[in-house]
Amino acid sequence: MNMFYTGLGIARSLGSRGIDVIGLTAQRGIYGNYTRYAKTVFCPDSRKDPEALAAFLAGLAKKIGRRAVLFPTRDDDVVFLDRFRDQLEPHYSLVIPSSDAIAACLDKWQTYLCARQAGVPTPKCWLIDSNEDLDSAAREAAYPCVLKALAAHHWRRGDNWKIVGARKAIAIPSSEALRAEYAVVRRAESRALLQEMIPGDEESLVATACYIDRNFRWAGSFTTQKLAQEPPMFGTGCIVQTTDLSELSGPTQRLLEEMRFSGLAEVEYKWDPNEKTYKLIEVNARPWDQHGLGRACGIDLIPLAYSDHAGLPMPVLNGNQATQKWVAEDAFVTAAVRSLGRRDGRLRRLVRLARGNRTYAIWSAGDPLPFLCYFGFRLLPRLVGAGLKHLWSRLWDHPEAVARSGQKTSWKHCL
Repeated sequence: MNMFYTGLGIARSLGSRGIDVIGLTAQRGIYGNYTRYAKTVFCPDSRKDPEALAAFLAGLAKKIGRRAVLFPTRDDDVVFLDRFRDQLEPHYSLVIPSSDAIAACLDKWQTYLCARQAGVPTPKCWLIDSNEDLDSAAREAAYPCVLKALAAHHWRRGDNWKIVGARKAIAIPSSEALRAEYAVVRRAESRALLQEMIPGDEESLVATACYIDRNFRWAGSFTTQKLAQEPPMFGTGCIVQTTDLSELSGPTQRLLEEMRFSGLAEVEYKWDPNEKTYKLIEVNARPWDQHGLGRACGIDLIPLAYSDHAGLPMPVLNGNQATQKWVAEDAFVTAAVRSLGRRDGRLRRLVRLARGNRTYAIWSAGDPLPFLCYFGFRLLPRLVGAGLKHLWSRLWDHPEAVARSGQKTSWKHCL
């Protein structure tokens, strides 16, 4: 479902093994639509038109003629599959956990309660659903802290993303700022989560990626560390690497057992330098952007999930110790262009962090067309536009030269 980073990675993982893959996409021109490893089929979007998508999948099942394995790639997809579970399960094996486990993962307050029950360290949280909750949280919280959607996909519905300023998390420096920001976000969703902010940059963020089979057995895992994200504070991973953090295995297993979870999961933590421990941040109950790191390090979780749901023997995993890095080209370019515009020197750091054994979100030597389409349709026009904007700003803003000449700054003078 969807042919962005995650869907493209799934298609390459399974298609390269000779498995027939259908890529469901609601958007034309997306780079993943052009992969050689999947047959792309256009369909309704799970977020915007779930009823139409359910009907479409029922019709597609008749054309396929046999039960297929269906992978979600977004929280909206997980919610959709859970909602239409009874209708779809006769035709598809759905790579999602139970309804209760989904609720425990998607609702950050329930995740927090499960973590406490399982004895997994977590930042202190407050549930806000009324002015009384807001007053209590404002008094008790230490600042700065973070305001988040209770369920991330709620802030992306309809006009909500615009209302919240296209932010998935909001830094809160004071009680006054909390009240002001909550007044804004409650127009999108009245329930929100206030969370203790753990100090540290992107490199403090780590995760356990794992697959737990349908009999609740731990089938495979690897751990990752973010090196850069875009935007820097609360963005998505731009450069992520594999790392050896076996100490996360215990708390992750306890948490997922408490949730009665089975399926693919990415469980994210952040290192708390004050308490010298990793604290739980969130659980993604689906394939995520950087799952391709598993293939790079020899622990590809996608074939494990496929084989389990298809009733096939699971492949043998042969992990390697070499550090592997995953780079999102479009996020990297966005960060680079912003760095050049601000002249903050971040680009040099990004280039340094990206060095080493790399796999990419879009580029693949064995499947180059998605990147070529992305380069021609998205990246090149964006770079040209950014270059022209930068050139125009340089022509417009030259006060020293204007001051020396004694002329007024105007666009006519610049031209």
